[in-house]
Amino acid sequence: MATILFWNINKKPLIEDIVYLCHTNEVDILILAESEIAEVELLEALNSNIERIYLSPYNPSSRLFFFFRYPPESISLVSDEEGVAIRRINPPIGADILLVALHLSSKMYMTEDDQKFQAARVAQLIQEAESRVGHMKTLVIGDFNMNPFEVGLVGADCFHAVMDKNIAKKRSRKVQKQRRFYFYNPMWGLMGDSSPVPSGTYYYPNSRYVNYFWNTFDQVLLRPDLLDAFSKENLAVISKIGGKDLIVNQKISSTSSDHLPIMISLSIEGMIDNGY
Repeated sequence: MATILFWNINKKPLIEDIVYLCHTNEVDILILAESEIAEVELLEALNSNIERIYLSPYNPSSRLFFFFRYPPESISLVSDEEGVAIRRINPPIGADILLVALHLSSKMYMTEDDQKFQAARVAQLIQEAESRVGHMKTLVIGDFNMNPFEVGLVGADCFHAVMDKNIAKKRSRKVQKQRRFYFYNPMWGLMGDSSPVPSGTYYYPNSRYVNYFWNTFDQVLLRPDLLDAFSKENLAVISKIGGKDLIVNQKISSTSSDHLPIMISLSIEGMIDNGY
């Protein structure tokens, strides 16, 4: 099982919380956005009293920070642009995957149209990376600064991320005679108050006419080739760390980040047994 944790920590010194989440959940890949924690300091804390230590290989990204429990030779840098970091992960046991970590631009600095164009550019980068590594076992995780229902996520020239796994399993559809590949977005199932998890990952009240209050900016997308390794029970929006609640008075606590962490586990070991 490969477990990946992403958290936009909003420049907060949340070392104890990060270490608790990683140790308790046996996290293999930790990805942080908006982190000002010194790499050496976090590694020292992560590697206290554990056998499988975390490493931080060379990382040119200025917005995303990676910590792995895999050997250095298991991680390859595929490409890196502002807020888009693509790595090939070839673990000692299990199939290799393409990991795309995102921290896309905020709505404070981009219009909806800007975000659509940015999403289309990122989708192009992902397809180029898939061509380079020769497979589409791709997982995208991070802070999209868009909700699952926005055009940047669902548009065919953008992420083309659908809410229905059965649709995603069809792999692609033709739009204007051009083949467009799907992502599956399981975050749809975690939105609103009908599930036991929080209604979103980012809470923002305002006095505008349109206000969602809860937004699901932090998301995970999966290509169809990874769906057999995924179970909905292994996707979580985390609202509690130890005995500390991250949700206070129905909004995210000011003592934590303004985003909630998200975590996913994939049974990549079984993909080999299934002939992938």
